[in-house]
Amino acid sequence: MVIVWQTALTVKIELGYNPQNGGVIMKRALSFLPLIVLIACSPDIADPQVQAAVINSLTATVWTPTPVTPTSTAEPHTGKIVDMLNGVIVGADPLGETILAKYSVVDAQVLLDAPTQRALILRVHVDCEWIYSDSCTPESTFVVLMYALSENEKVMKRIQDQIPSTVETLEVVAFDRMAQTGVIHISWGDVWDFAEGNINGNQLGSRMIRMAATP
Repeated sequence: MVIVWQTALTVKIELGYNPQNGGVIMKRALSFLPLIVLIACSPDIADPQVQAAVINSLTATVWTPTPVTPTSTAEPHTGKIVDMLNGVIVGADPLGETILAKYSVVDAQVLLDAPTQRALILRVHVDCEWIYSDSCTPESTFVVLMYALSENEKVMKRIQDQIPSTVETLEVVAFDRMAQTGVIHISWGDVWDFAEGNINGNQLGSRMIRMAATP
């Protein structure tokens, strides 16, 4: 006896009866049988309920960027500060440079607080070379530097870009022909306010602290 099974996929399987042992012999078993069984047992993917179940069973992997921890201190570029300030100071007042004095920034430094290692002070060295009489005082040097910083809004922004955001104080070290004459401290916030026009010269002058020159 031969039983022939014709599937929808035109796969033919023939089964034969063995009279000797009463068993059934698969005369032709194609290797496609597991595929047929798999297809027969598969759910209907077109069913919306099945689709929802499959989607819900998936584990979504979300890429989480690693946050970058900002540092409170940037790498200071003091050479650029010297160049930028001299670009505003030198040659800005030809009459004053002819009969009074010539000013130039010779150095800039960012000083760290020893216990915390935070950058707190921007120190600027300004040299003065008088013409006819000694008019190189720390106060006149301070005034020249303040007007340079407030020349336009770009000057302070460019200076700020070169120093850490933790700086709190501006220290102006005045020189007369490279001989130190005095030191003036002023809050960096007050310098910003003066440059932006939030406070006037009277207020800024009253807030500065003058100290004697250090040997």
